[in-house]
Amino acid sequence: MINATLKLTRTADDGAEMYRKYFLVADFGSVRGQGNASIIPMSAGAPMPASDQFSVRGGETEAMMAAVSAIKVLPGNEGFTGEIDFEPS
Repeated sequence: MINATLKLTRTADDGAEMYRKYFLVADFGSVRGQGNASIIPMSAGAPMPASDQFSVRGGETEAMMAAVSAIKVLPGNEGFTGEIDFEPS
């Protein structure tokens, strides 16, 4: 199982720092060669994909990267840079 946080940040036009934070959990699926990931928003108003769970071919790492990719392309997350913390506190 992989637990991580994804923090997206950017500077607004007025100079204020904006951020969005997500908690991500990935594990091996019940089917061999499959990984599952779940997305939990930690910031109020953070955009979410249509589904908060992903099942992909591969394993935990592939599932985690699919979740990160889905978050980064959401309308409202344009212009944000991301930082993943694999040891969230």
